[in-house]
Amino acid sequence: MSLSDFDVEPVTGSRSGAVLLGIASAIAGVLAIIGWPLPVISSTHGRGQHAWARTIRGVQNWFAHDGWRMSGASWIYGAFAVVAAATVVVLLHPAWSGRRALLIVVVPAGALLVLGPALQWALGLPWSNYGSESTGDTAIGIIATVVCGAVLMGFRRATRRRARRDRDQGTRTH
Repeated sequence: MSLSDFDVEPVTGSRSGAVLLGIASAIAGVLAIIGWPLPVISSTHGRGQHAWARTIRGVQNWFAHDGWRMSGASWIYGAFAVVAAATVVVLLHPAWSGRRALLIVVVPAGALLVLGPALQWALGLPWSNYGSESTGDTAIGIIATVVCGAVLMGFRRATRRRARRDRDQGTRTH
């Protein structure tokens, strides 16, 4: 008899990881709904303000705004919430193929991340209705980052496929 003979629960993905990702998804979803400003990452930008000061200013603007707060950051928080929730689903179904898991996680999040800011920019809407950030710069940065990531991922997959094909051909000839 072995320890696995006493298993009474079917084998699934990590439960603690799924719970943590579920919590992260819920928090990101709330931040997306309320239009919470993104933290500023760059140390200096434009007016020479430091990132922390710009982040604080965004939060102060958010609190000072009277009415519904709309922000392009909601697309980013929403994409993160979708990634976390979809990853929970994938973790709970470990038998799914890598391609299926990738489609479940990346496609909806990528659509939110790219189409949302691009549409907001195309319609000429500001990044937020409580701040003064430009939609164009942010949308172009997001689109360029996602497109470059997709190209690199496609290149990586093609390289692996080619290496696997070359390896398989090499083992057949010997």
